[in-house]
Formats: sequence, C-alpha cells, structure tokens
Amino acid sequence: MLRNKKKSTHIQSQISLKTFGNSRIDLAVDEQRRLNVSVHNAKVKENREILKDLITATCFLAKQELAFGGNDERANSSNRGNYVELLHAFAEKDERLARHLKTSAVFSGLLNRIQNDLIEAVAEVIRKDIKKEVSAASFVAVEVDETTDITNKAQISVVLRYVTLKSDACEVKEAFLGFGDVSDDRRAPAIAAYVLGVLEEYKCVEKLVAQTYGGAAVMGSELNGVQAKIKEKVPEAMFTHSYAHKLNLVLMDSAKCMPEIRTFFQTVEGLGTFFSKSTKRTHLLDDVVKRRLPRAAPPRWSSNSRMLQIISMHLSDLCAVFRIINEKPGSWDNETLMMAAGYDRWLSKTSTCFYLMAYEGVFMETDALFKVLQDKVMDHGYCCARIRDTLSVIEHMRQEFDIFYEKYEQKCNALGLTDGGSKQSAREEKKRMYYNILDNVGVQLKARIDHFSELAFLDLVDFAKIHEMSHHMDDTKLQSLSKYARFFDFVRLKADLVGLYSSPSLRNVCQSPGQLLSFLAQKDLIQTVPEATKLLQLALTHPATTSVERSFSASKRLETYSRKRADHGRLSSLAIIAIEAERLSKLRANKEDFYNQVIELFVEKDQRMDFIYK
Repeated sequence: MLRNKKKSTHIQSQISLKTFGNSRIDLAVDEQRRLNVSVHNAKVKENREILKDLITATCFLAKQELAFGGNDERANSSNRGNYVELLHAFAEKDERLARHLKTSAVFSGLLNRIQNDLIEAVAEVIRKDIKKEVSAASFVAVEVDETTDITNKAQISVVLRYVTLKSDACEVKEAFLGFGDVSDDRRAPAIAAYVLGVLEEYKCVEKLVAQTYGGAAVMGSELNGVQAKIKEKVPEAMFTHSYAHKLNLVLMDSAKCMPEIRTFFQTVEGLGTFFSKSTKRTHLLDDVVKRRLPRAAPPRWSSNSRMLQIISMHLSDLCAVFRIINEKPGSWDNETLMMAAGYDRWLSKTSTCFYLMAYEGVFMETDALFKVLQDKVMDHGYCCARIRDTLSVIEHMRQEFDIFYEKYEQKCNALGLTDGGSKQSAREEKKRMYYNILDNVGVQLKARIDHFSELAFLDLVDFAKIHEMSHHMDDTKLQSLSKYARFFDFVRLKADLVGLYSSPSLRNVCQSPGQLLSFLAQKDLIQTVPEATKLLQLALTHPATTSVERSFSASKRLETYSRKRADHGRLSSLAIIAIEAERLSKLRANKEDFYNQVIELFVEKDQRMDFIYK
C-alpha cells in the first residue's frame, strides 16, 4: 500500500512538472487586476458618498453665511466650529459617515485645506453656470463697486447684467462674479485691466453695452480713467449710473463739498445706529417718541430723507429721551451716557434745526424725482422734463430765502433755541450756507444727469407710446441707437417695431419690455421680429434703473465670519455661494449632476486618486 501511495504521488508530481508553464499567466494577471479595480472602485464609491456629505455641509454653511471654523478645533474641544460639528451631527444618522470620521487616517475631510477646496469647487460650478447663461445672452452690462475687507485690503466686485431667454419667459439676471484685490494698484490702468480680464474670462467683451460704477471710493479720481480705458476697447460700453442711484450720489457729493454738512449727515446716521444697537435704548424711544428711527444708509440718501423728517417732527421728544438718560446715570453704561449728552447738545443747536429744515425742502423735491427715475426711466421725455422741473424749483427756493428764514426763526422760538452773537451776522451766515446747499445740489444735478439724453432710445420701448409709434415712428429715436449700430439692422428694426406696435392683441397682454419679450418667446415669434427682440434685450440689459448695492450688503455680512486667516480667494468664493444662493438651489435640484460636477473639480485640485473610478 505504501508503494502504491508513493507511486500515486510520483504520478501527480510528474503531471505537474510536465504541465508547468502551460497555464495562462496573462489571464491570472488580468483577474488580479480586475479584482484590484473592483476593490478600488468600491472604495471610490464609498469615498464619493462621504464627499457628498462634505459638500452638503459646505453648501449649507456658505449659503447661510455661517462661519466654518471655530476658536478651538482640536479633537478634544467641545466646539470645533460649525463645519466639523455639522458633519458630526450628520453622522448621528449616517453610520457610514460616523465610521469614516472615526477611523479615516488619510482623508477625514475636516482639514482647513479640504474646506477651502470644497468651497472653491462649489463656487466654480456656479461660475460655470453663469458662463453658460452669458454665452447665450445677446448683451451684457458690467456693474463694478468697491469695498474694503477685514484686513483693510481694497477690493472690487464685478456683477454682470444680462437677459436670459427661454421658451416660456425672459428674465433679467444680475450675476455676481466675485471680488478682485486692487489694494496693490488702484490706478485706472490696473482697475480697467482687471475688469476687462473678467469680461474676457466670461467671453463677453464684444457683448458689452454699458458700464456702471457704484460711487466706488477706491477709484475716486481714477473713475473717469477706468471707464475711458474700457471704452477704448469697447466703444459701445456706455458709461452710466443707475439714474435713480445717481440721484443719491448727487446729494452725497453735494454734502461732501461742505464740511459742516458732511458732519451733520454723519451725526444723523449715528443717531439711527445709537438706538438700533441697544434694545434698552429702543424701548425708551418707543415709550417717549412712539416712533422708531430708520437706520440711515450712506449710499441711499432716500433713507436720510425719512430720517430727517422723523427727527424734525419729533425733535422735542428726542431731546426728552436723551435728558431722561442723563438724569438717571446709574441706569445706563458710560458709552450710552456720553453719546446721549452729545446728541442732546446737537439737537439743541440752532444749526441742527437750520440744516434739518433746509434739507427737508430739498428732499421734498428730490424724493419725487427719485421715484420718477425709478418708475419712469423708459419715458425719456417725461424724465427729462421732471429733471428740468426739479432744477427750476431748486433755483426758486434760492430766491425765497427770506420766507424760509422766517419759518426757521419761528421754529427756533417754539423750541426755545437761540443763536449766540449778533442776529444780523447769524442771518448772513445762514443765508450763505443756504445758498451753498442749493447751489451744490443744483450743480451736481446738472453734472450727473446731463448724460440722460443718451437713453433716448428707451422711448422706443415705452409702452405708454405704443399707439403713437404704430402710426409714426420717430427716426430720431432710432438714430439715438447709433452707438449700438453694429448690433442692428435699422431698416428691419423699424419694420419690426411698427409691425409689433400695430398689433391690437399686443396692447392687451404687454405693459413692459419684459412682458413683451416673454410674449415673443411664448408665441415663438423671436425669429419673426429679431431686431425688435434685440432692442428689448438691450433695454432690459442696460442698468438704467439698477444699482450694484445688493452684492455689498452680502459682502458686509460675509466679513463677520470670514476670519483673517482666510485668503482672498476663499472670501470671494464664499461671497459667490452666498450671493448666488438662488442659483445654487436650482443647480442642486439635479443632485447627482451637481455632486458629480463638484467632485470632479475637487479631485482636480490635488489629483486625489481615491475619488477617481478606474
């Protein structure tokens, strides 16, 4: 038996020997590779699912404008910051994420570098969507403004305004593109080069029809140089403000010319802030004055108008508020006591009463003009007439100083306010200041609104004049489009407009350029009247009735949570996500596509192989 066993073993060994090398090594290698790929892809799938949670946390914090980091982000800290704490909150309902956060040694997703890459990837997906829309738009306008970040670096924001056309509607879009650091070079060539660089990145230089600057302080004396250099590149890029916003600038600049008035308005703004910063102060205001004060916004002088009206109407009550505070020093902190004493003295001055009354008269006229420029900008002739009317009233006010001064003295007597020194010299000083106020407002109105005639082409889309234009198309209005000549066939444009405006059904369904453009899209008439379609898009793209302030209200909020260690790129990307929150929500509606786009961009940052399928 032993011999048979040895023989069997020998036979098996011989067979193995003779067949050795006949097996397919390449097949064995392929099988091992297949197994490795399968294991790798399974790991990639798990990693990408983890990454989706990280992306969700990033979108939530950025959209809600919440800080990512904390003061103490060590593992044993009770509060490691919103980003880390939010992921651990997710992990309470997600075993896979909980296991990952507990065991992962290579990629936990908690590092500051990972957060920055995710923020930038999400922002880049938003930028790509903006680029897609801009590429389909016929025209763009660029809106530029300036702010200063928490590290005192000057930076400018860029917003593109354009019209999107869909099968069922049109929409005017204002897309925020981010911040640019201009602290190293604030001269016109550098700023213009930055703006043109942004326009080239979005491939819309040839589509630029207007440029507007929101009173950018950093550009101050360079502003004319910036717009001129951009017009050298794009002659059609009309330099304009929002005309309603421009009226705010008129009043702001008229005040800057006179130190006394500048100080007066700064105090007015401070008064609103004084009460809004303390609920205790606000409650006292409610008890005594029974009226809240609006917070004045420096660029929005219409808010100063409301503030002045309330202060003037409730001057005695406001003085009573500050005296109540000063009579009970033990009930208030030192800052409140000092400021209350200062405001009490300020309200008790005859000069304060004088400025309140002078600007009340000015605001009565400019507020009405402000509303016209907001609501009636398409009616070029009407707006021009109202501007001339306002200038005439300002001039008439100048001639009626005696009547004004008599009312001023009556109010001072009623309030118990007295001027020191000679009454004659006080009157002459007030007269000089009154004339200066009115002259500055008048000069600024003329200087800032003298370009309004360039918007004469908007009369072509003024729906109050449709009936008139259907019978007689004024060629001078068409000629006002001459600066945009390369975009239009004027013979076809005139025919398109006459044909459109002669349609009885049009007057029943459309009351604005936006409604007409949506109507043309819905009825598949875009190709029927292509030149009229372009004119409507041009009118809606032009920033005649918009300002760029929306981006900066958000940027101020961003500054509260963007820490000094955050670089400029992170602040800009956070701003894009926060300001373009509505766009982000629409992109996230297609979850898988959105996640895949963000993940692909995230992987490109550092060639992270554990997220790439083989």
